[in-house]
Amino acid sequence: MGDVAVLGLGMHPWGKFPEKNLNTICRVAVDAALADAGVAWKEVGAVAAASSRFSGGKGWGLNGNDVVEDMGPTGVPVYNLSAGCAAGANAFNVGHMMVASGAHDVVLVVGGEKMPKGFIQTSGLDDETDPEYLRQRCVGLPGPGFWALLTRQRMEEYGTSHEDLAAVAVKAHKVGTHNENARFRQLFSLEDVLNSNMVSDPLRLYEICPVSDGAAAVVLCSAEFALKKTTRPIWAAS
Repeated sequence: MGDVAVLGLGMHPWGKFPEKNLNTICRVAVDAALADAGVAWKEVGAVAAASSRFSGGKGWGLNGNDVVEDMGPTGVPVYNLSAGCAAGANAFNVGHMMVASGAHDVVLVVGGEKMPKGFIQTSGLDDETDPEYLRQRCVGLPGPGFWALLTRQRMEEYGTSHEDLAAVAVKAHKVGTHNENARFRQLFSLEDVLNSNMVSDPLRLYEICPVSDGAAAVVLCSAEFALKKTTRPIWAAS
């Protein structure tokens, strides 16, 4: 397997943008990533697109084919990935494997969301084959309740404490202060997190991500291609 470089990145600010559609939001991130990499769209060999939900199946998610159509179709393969909150890392992993394996020299990885307000809902279809329908409509368990149960399971199995959970939120908010595109850029102490409103025991307000609109993109490439563009490439560690 060959080395993989992160050649460029771009991001659209995160927040609520009712005046913009998802393609417009993603285009900002993609254009910025290509410009940062010094790569032309026609040099991209494949696209890995990430969303918490794929629009071809459920709701509001990103369809990478729409991004390609907006950029100008070149015949590149598009891989749409839906994996909830892990979708971005999933798409990066797929892009990394495509480059490392030698299948493509340059891969664009893009993730985007335009999410409705409130709890993340089901697909909207009363379909008994849809596990989200069964969980939310039949059992009455929306997202926060579902994740609260899993968190309780982890606390029981591994001895994770409330302070351990809060420390993750403190770290994440600190990282956000350095990102001009982050929706919230406040610092919170451990006490701030532990004293924030309880949403679904044991999860508190400052430990839960807000539903937001935004997009991010990275350009991944082979070592040979990277060294044609820069003398100091950033290598993907894994």
